[in-house]
Amino acid sequence: MINYVRSITAFRQVQQRFSVCVCIVATICAALCALLPSMLAAPGEPFRYRGGLRNSPNERALNAKQLDAVLAGLRGKAGFLEMRFDENGFLTLGDRTKFSGGSATARALLEAAIKMPHAVDLESHPYSSLVAFARLATPIAYQHFSSGKKIDVFPLEIDFSDLSKLRGDKQALTAFDLGFVILHELGHAALGLRDAAGDPQGLGECEALINRIRRELNLPERQTYIAQTRLAPAATVSQGSTRQAELIFARAVEKQGRMQMEKFNLRWEAATVGPIVDLPAQSLARIRNSKAMTASASGQ
Repeated sequence: MINYVRSITAFRQVQQRFSVCVCIVATICAALCALLPSMLAAPGEPFRYRGGLRNSPNERALNAKQLDAVLAGLRGKAGFLEMRFDENGFLTLGDRTKFSGGSATARALLEAAIKMPHAVDLESHPYSSLVAFARLATPIAYQHFSSGKKIDVFPLEIDFSDLSKLRGDKQALTAFDLGFVILHELGHAALGLRDAAGDPQGLGECEALINRIRRELNLPERQTYIAQTRLAPAATVSQGSTRQAELIFARAVEKQGRMQMEKFNLRWEAATVGPIVDLPAQSLARIRNSKAMTASASGQ
């Protein structure tokens, strides 16, 4: 009987120790999961907590050809001669007094982008059904465990394949190229500007800024934010009809002593490009709050 009692007591002691070990392991696992973004960023990603625009450090990074296309597109709008991506993938403008042509509004927007307290990572999303040309996705919040540093990182997702599907007038194609697509998203990221997503005839404050850039470059201006869609004959008879999206661009010109509006069309097959996805309101609020805190800290 005594041996039986001792056995039961020993068994319960082992059981209690095992339960304690399980609790400790569970606590450690929970802590590691909570700190995972910080742990990933700290040792292998020393620039994770630096704001600005850069090439993504993950598997979605743009390749050399895509980065060159981005630089060419932005340089054509801003005219910065020394603009480049540095060895850490960040966009730098070089000597800002050295520019050729370009738009003053585009230069100001890029200057705001490289000074952002949060980060925007350029990502490649080829043939995505979710990305129409480009979009600023929901941010990822990082916090460093030991230093307490915090940063929001916004993925700027680009589907380069969509741009090859555009058809229309040359002036409209020039007014809606890769550079303008990225500048539009930077209007959201750097300035917290909104789109007119709920108004079919509206433009929105973000595209109003981009139209100012077009105007300074003597290009036609986008007339609405939301593309109009209609049924049109497909490329082959067997496909029947397809839904085409269309944007109208316009520019005032003087002809025979009178001002007239020139209109230019841009179109694409809606199903092959994807929907226009707006940045969630809460994400824009985070950008605006971040800008307000930065202005307050600098005494502006």
